[in-house]
Amino acid sequence: MTREEYWFWLCNCPDIYQQDIQRLLKVFDSPEELFKADSKVIAKELLKINGPDPSLNRKQLASLLNTRGEDEIKRNLEKRKNEGVSFVSIDSPEYPKHFDVLTDKPYAIYVKGKLPEDNKISVGMVGARNCSGYGKTMAGKFAKALAVNDVQIISGMAVGIDTVSSRSAIIVGGKTFVVLGSGIDYIYPRENIELYYDIIFHGGGIISEYPFGSKPIGWQFPHRNRLISAFSDYLLIMEARKQSGTLTTAEHALRQGKDIFALPGRVTDSLSESCNTLISEGAGMLSTPEHFIQYILGKQKQNRAPELNPQSPILNTDQKVRLVYSVLNFEPKIVQQVMEETHLEPEETAEILMELELSGLIKEVGKDYYVRED
Repeated sequence: MTREEYWFWLCNCPDIYQQDIQRLLKVFDSPEELFKADSKVIAKELLKINGPDPSLNRKQLASLLNTRGEDEIKRNLEKRKNEGVSFVSIDSPEYPKHFDVLTDKPYAIYVKGKLPEDNKISVGMVGARNCSGYGKTMAGKFAKALAVNDVQIISGMAVGIDTVSSRSAIIVGGKTFVVLGSGIDYIYPRENIELYYDIIFHGGGIISEYPFGSKPIGWQFPHRNRLISAFSDYLLIMEARKQSGTLTTAEHALRQGKDIFALPGRVTDSLSESCNTLISEGAGMLSTPEHFIQYILGKQKQNRAPELNPQSPILNTDQKVRLVYSVLNFEPKIVQQVMEETHLEPEETAEILMELELSGLIKEVGKDYYVRED
């Protein structure tokens, strides 16, 4: 068997978790050595690891011994590859360099799509599931502005801020990558099934450290948050209540030496409480996407407007469609103002606005008033 296959065997043994692998590999030099070890030797080492717990020892010993079928290991690994899943062990040349900041690196990860590129800036965007309209709008604005500047968006695919951030990056043709708190084949939350496949289709990736079939158990989400922050060069907290789970990502980022930024809000808003606290404790304050982009790119204020999604059905239309889209932003504009700024005729302007609205890129928020879609 190959080194990859030995790692796949060990990382997929039932009832064998990361801490167990860590302890076993202090005794056995490699998964291959453990695979070939005598059952009595393994039983002896499990006794040292687990202590006098015969139930756990028997369960783990059976797991390590009963999964040694080489043909089945090869077949299962090949099956995952055929499903479009890459198995990346800690010994693989594809193993993320971002994980160098971790003291508890995963021994393997599963990837559907692609991994974030090392030579591009990555920004983590996380926040409240039950976010406010303010948080949703700001997350969309930041994600879109970052994405069109070729910044990779990292998130966790939770509802709320995570979903808005990933979806907004896709809308403008950017790349987004999510780290799941479940197995890569267990899409959670279920309402994000479409987003899951859109991320892959548009050149991003889905990542998990948990074996196939792993259900979304509570402790796995704060545990996976260390990977979100590890992938991120900067971490943005868009909204978070006091004692929010989002703060675990900030704690990991702090330990990893990452720059943390938070979106300020009114002191009376519970969803802004943790963000305001983080700012008071030294986190960077988010004001506008342009200022943040200027900070991370080291350039003058960015004037580049978000572009249309390359997968949008209106991509190949004439330049006038792009012109109308470019003059709209997140502040409502009346049709008359759009006409003045684009120098287009009334009928032509109305037709283009309707086309953009039907494509989900803008919306009418009042009679003849339009804004870009969040």
